[in-house]
Amino acid sequence: MKPEAVIIGRTDIDFPTFVGIASKVLGYSPAAAGDTSGKRLADATRFLGCLAALRDEKAPAELTPKYLHHVSFSVLLIADEQDIMEVLECVSSMAFVTAETTVRGVLMAVVTGTLTQWQGAVVSGSAPDISSVVRFLFNRVHGLFCDEGLNAWVNFRRREAPDQVTYYLEDKRGR
Repeated sequence: MKPEAVIIGRTDIDFPTFVGIASKVLGYSPAAAGDTSGKRLADATRFLGCLAALRDEKAPAELTPKYLHHVSFSVLLIADEQDIMEVLECVSSMAFVTAETTVRGVLMAVVTGTLTQWQGAVVSGSAPDISSVVRFLFNRVHGLFCDEGLNAWVNFRRREAPDQVTYYLEDKRGR
């Protein structure tokens, strides 16, 4: 069976309350940069931009690395029982629940963590020495976040993996 990943949960922000109160006490709207950007921002990106604006009114509405731990995501993962163990090693810093499925030898896991934790798990899970199937699954998770405008991997570059089908992420900063 081909492994699968789907984002099923996201941090829910009460923007009217947060922005309303913050605007009153700060004297400016922390959502202004996002609201005037002309871009359709994911709620997590908008929220992280607001957090940055609490410290700097002129902060751009974008993912700010030091605030990635303020948003959480739950991802449903499906893989065979052999691969799921390697997957769980990569997400070991996060909370997870596993269950057997009706398909023999296939397990399901729901993993919940901050965007910082997912950033690390995707880098670990797509490393060149990881099995191709597990790397494929983490490539899928990486794509899901990027498709939502949540590219927490701007300091990494994609490199073709030895299997020439998947990729791994290499730190551009030389770490």
